Amino acid sequence: MSVTTLTAHRSRSSRRYSSAEELFMTHQQQLLQFIADRLPVADFRSAPDPHLVEDLTQETWLKALLGGLDNTDVQPGLDSELPEVLMDAARGAIHRHLTRQLAEEPAPSGVNAVASRAA
Repeated sequence: MSVTTLTAHRSRSSRRYSSAEELFMTHQQQLLQFIADRLPVADFRSAPDPHLVEDLTQETWLKALLGGLDNTDVQPGLDSELPEVLMDAARGAIHRHLTRQLAEEPAPSGVNAVASRAA
């Protein structure tokens, strides 16, 4: 199964792009990589689920754009070409995902027995 990723490219037409489109074309691949590099994996040979990376990237853009992100206030982050505002939104998306994932995991065996004895 292949994964389709939206890729940005500039056509040779004279179309003018909005500041949000410019940001997307400039930073989409960096943002995908930023998120993929920060997701936990089973072992060092595996990679995160590409669908999850894309979902979290979409969530990041949505959060950043709804927060008023535009090309005029974008400053590169430390040691990165990726804007700090996108890195912050990505970290938030990853945190929310991991929190949901932990909440959905069943408790280890024996935890319920210990909790019931304490009550």
